[in-house]
Amino acid sequence: MKRRELLKALGTAAIAPSIVPTIARAGSPDLGKDRTTIEPAEEIPSLCDMCLWRCGILAKVRDGEIIRVRGNPDHPRNKGKLCARGIAGRYQVTDPDRLKYPLLRAGKRGEGKWKRISWDEALDLWASKTAETIEKHGPGSIGLFSHGLSSRFMNAFMLHIGNPNRAVPSFGQCRGPRDVGFELTFGEGPGSPERHDMARSKMIVLVGSHIGENIQTGQVAEFSEAIDNGARLVVVDPRMSVSASKADSWLSIRPGTDTALLLAWINLLLTEELYDKDYIDRYATGLDELRRSVHCYTPDWAADTTQIPRDVIVAEAREMARRKPDVLIHCGRFSAWYGNDTQRSRAMAILVALLGSWGRPGGYYLRSDIDLGPLPCPKRHGEMAESVATGQHAFTRFGVASQEIVEASLGEDARIKQWVLYGVNPIQSLPDPRKTREAMQKVDFITMVDIAPTEGALWADLILPEATYLERHDDILAVKDHPQPFVALRQPVVPPRFEAKDPYWIARRLAHRLGHTDCFVHPDVKEYLDATLAPLGISRAQLAQKGIHLLDEQHPYINLGEEIRFKTPSGKIELYSEIMQRKGYHPVPIFEPVSQPPMGWFRLVAGRSPYHSFARTQNIERLMRKDPQNVLWVNEGVVRAKGLSDGDEVFIENKDGVRTGPIRILATPAIRTDAVYSVHGFGCQSHAMKRAHGRGISDNSLTRRFKADPPTGSTGFRVNFVRFTTRDGKEIKGETDACRVERSTFKTPLNEEELFPAPRHVDSPKKDNSLCEPEKDTLEFEWDMKDSC
Repeated sequence: MKRRELLKALGTAAIAPSIVPTIARAGSPDLGKDRTTIEPAEEIPSLCDMCLWRCGILAKVRDGEIIRVRGNPDHPRNKGKLCARGIAGRYQVTDPDRLKYPLLRAGKRGEGKWKRISWDEALDLWASKTAETIEKHGPGSIGLFSHGLSSRFMNAFMLHIGNPNRAVPSFGQCRGPRDVGFELTFGEGPGSPERHDMARSKMIVLVGSHIGENIQTGQVAEFSEAIDNGARLVVVDPRMSVSASKADSWLSIRPGTDTALLLAWINLLLTEELYDKDYIDRYATGLDELRRSVHCYTPDWAADTTQIPRDVIVAEAREMARRKPDVLIHCGRFSAWYGNDTQRSRAMAILVALLGSWGRPGGYYLRSDIDLGPLPCPKRHGEMAESVATGQHAFTRFGVASQEIVEASLGEDARIKQWVLYGVNPIQSLPDPRKTREAMQKVDFITMVDIAPTEGALWADLILPEATYLERHDDILAVKDHPQPFVALRQPVVPPRFEAKDPYWIARRLAHRLGHTDCFVHPDVKEYLDATLAPLGISRAQLAQKGIHLLDEQHPYINLGEEIRFKTPSGKIELYSEIMQRKGYHPVPIFEPVSQPPMGWFRLVAGRSPYHSFARTQNIERLMRKDPQNVLWVNEGVVRAKGLSDGDEVFIENKDGVRTGPIRILATPAIRTDAVYSVHGFGCQSHAMKRAHGRGISDNSLTRRFKADPPTGSTGFRVNFVRFTTRDGKEIKGETDACRVERSTFKTPLNEEELFPAPRHVDSPKKDNSLCEPEKDTLEFEWDMKDSC
């Protein structure tokens, strides 16, 4: 039917409802019912938890069944819009593989054999094991890995008992360097979700950020609005992502050289006096030190290093200057790339400052303050237990680095004796899963609290079923990172199924069994939420009506000329960081070369799908229909050179001999020749998740190597190289005469010599002051396709 005919037919139906039969989807509770017998539905507001953005939702419920989830139009971020994951979230409730009852391991670790036990048995066991561990080894002998809003209660309890050994993968394996880089510069991070004033931007620069793939509904809407309003879009990425396909300028950068590009842009803004002088003079410190440090990072040097033409580098810097301060240097989110990531984020933050974009329309708006009631557990008075942190990472947040807990769980003198996995799947989220499994085999006891039997469940001794986000209350979400601050409520829209429990209930019963009755003093989560909201003068019941409560706007922008004190030691934007210097790090960002793949090898890069959130959604049938498994992006010229074709299946092997597959090749001109790409989160190894099990490959199984970012301890994943093999492990090399890749293959501004350079020495730029990186030669092996075959 043509669109016009369809709309006409729908219009006819709208004015004649009495003659239109009730239509219900297969499997709907309304299927087969007459309209007059169907009970009216209720729409209940809450917050989505299908990804980290926590959009506002309205769940349509009838007879205890969720029949639809849509965006909440009253929510100031997503404004009624919702992505595919949010719409499909109701299927978490009815997932036949979800965790239903407390389970006790009944076989060897890793086998995935359990037996059902009662909640009293489970909590008594957990409490006794925890008490025994604390008595013998102290509270610091428990390693907590946590994720999400529901884990706040368990984190509060661990802090109360004096346990510093908590790791948050969303920091250590994702956004940590970004947050710290901006915090060191402006005194606070960019927020979560980020405080981007994107709709007002006149120019948007994305450095490895994939809007449209890592979908956040409100951000995508603002991105589209900015493009519609004529904003210039520049995307720096070795792969043509969805956002790169919309760009005015796609800079297909050589992986690992993003900091070089940023430093060259900083250099040019300073050299040509194009930065926002009034803003910097009034609000920043360290400009002279910055000038001396970056003078060596010239556009000519950056062009050779990044393989982006000099004219393009210069032109885009001048475009930023022309459109300042309404320029958004997007901070991204996933920033744990190469192990030098805080300095790259610092360079981004300094570029933001030079353009005068922090606290300005079209750039970043300022954070608000929200005062809530007391914490669920009183703060500890006295010293914390001994941390397993090595002391190498001065700016780790939320506890310690994940790998420090793993390392402290190994060896004869292991200091970590017990693990708690709260909403975390360590096999898919931590680097080097081989070592993670080794540590999980070594510790005395593992408790897992989750909604699904992920790989972590295979190794857990005790599994506790948490209610899904549509069945539970979480702590109040105070959104300070929005022009108008607000509080939002996650509340149950249907009762918990089976024996799943809410996180407050779980944490309270553990704490009280251990004698900590001063924690979680309210008998249930509803009373706790009322106490939390009391300083705002509203109740949980009032908040539940719309799901959000707007607070007074708190001056989100800087009026140039007003006095403002930043939350840095100097009270100003710090282009030169004395804290970094005192801690032994470079006070101004420098370029640190990363290893390049040897001939015949490719850098492994992973990213996101708009239909999935990491490894959390692959058991939802509706989403798996849309995106059932990942593929491997390979440059089409490389595919031909290897004697392969689009759609062929290959195995991929890392430098340590770990091999996985098969995975289908996507032959495309939209990626460089020195990298391959796949979506993260597939390759589930848990047989208890029947839809997800064995679908696609796990890129994390190949991340045997990582490089820790010195300031934060965040683990750089993109240091692993892979090659193609057959099922029996034989390398796929291709024919010699097929190794030449035609120039027409590449939609990049690079010439053939730049695309296929011979291995060579790349000298660091010349420097004549102590602030610059020490002069050295770095041997970087660049892949020459002709030789590698």
